[in-house]
Amino acid sequence: MRRALVERLRDGRTDLAETVMEIDAHAYVDPERHAREREAFRKLPIMACLSLDVAEPGDKLLFDALGPEIVILRDGEGQVRAFLNMCPHRAARLVTECDSRKRMTCRFHGWTFDLKGKLIGLPGAEGFAGMERAARGLVELPVTEWAGMVFVRADPEGGPIDVAQWLGPFAAELEHLELGRARPMRRSRLETRTNWKCAWDTYCESYHFATLHATTVAPRLVSNVMALTPFDRNARMGFPRKDWYALADAPETEWPDENFGGNYFIFPNINLNVSSGPNGEMFYGFYHLYPGETPGSTVTRMATYRPGHADGPQPDEDWQVLHGFIEDVVRTEDYSVSEEAYRNLSNAPEGFSAVFGANEILVQKWHRDWADQLEELGLGEA
Repeated sequence: MRRALVERLRDGRTDLAETVMEIDAHAYVDPERHAREREAFRKLPIMACLSLDVAEPGDKLLFDALGPEIVILRDGEGQVRAFLNMCPHRAARLVTECDSRKRMTCRFHGWTFDLKGKLIGLPGAEGFAGMERAARGLVELPVTEWAGMVFVRADPEGGPIDVAQWLGPFAAELEHLELGRARPMRRSRLETRTNWKCAWDTYCESYHFATLHATTVAPRLVSNVMALTPFDRNARMGFPRKDWYALADAPETEWPDENFGGNYFIFPNINLNVSSGPNGEMFYGFYHLYPGETPGSTVTRMATYRPGHADGPQPDEDWQVLHGFIEDVVRTEDYSVSEEAYRNLSNAPEGFSAVFGANEILVQKWHRDWADQLEELGLGEA
């Protein structure tokens, strides 16, 4: 990836699509389309977390970005499981804190469940004579742990998840990152008043670096230069650093070691930034975007991890500070213009369309892929 980007710098070019592309405003603001997209997220396998987010038996992670409330946990045998976070008595929220206890007790009436979802405690059992107790376990969801990643499907009737098949040729690209050894440093959640695609588009190009990020990102990264490698609906893209201009005339054998992997775009909604921060150590930054309850709401889950091979002297606090910096840039710069764009799109004249230039190649690719995915699920345009 670094070699490809240095070539782009040397030649003064970027990867380009064949032509410009237009997207009608209704793709961002139409409530019916938004409802179909939310349904698609419930049907697709979605990467929810990494293995060390639920490292030990009893560890739990609350995950509600897909609509239904979900609890992901590791059971006593070390297997990752996912359940609707709903007590089968009166549908109260079962787990409210991510503790490591081996039992889950509903605060409403005290019904208690083990880590496999079995009902093991029933206060006032005499009041439920004749109830089939085994049928009142937690509703389990399809979930799979693969290469350090945990994928879940929010549809209880959905089939099992074959991650290698879902990722296709991208699987090997992710597997070599050894995500199973990545240690969580910090996570946060942003709720933004924009359509999730308005927000997502900002991750897929560097055309805006010099203007929107003039004092934050642009001092370090080159604007409007990208190298894209597609892997079916996934992709890997790199944005070059300004100090790499010095590499253009130097033989590759003299290039300094650099912790850089680029951005891994995991379809349909995750950007994984693999690079090094100011401390010189590689970091993994995950940015998960989800359609909110309305077309003008987006949920972003951000998480920063220390890779397993990062064994330098830098304290863990460095990764946490880096997370805070990136979150602040995304919230105050990228998402602020995304909110403005959504308000304008909501009030745009009939027939207005956004335009993506040939230099916004990944934005174009992703919109085509997402439209194709909706069609395959029977959720495309009527």
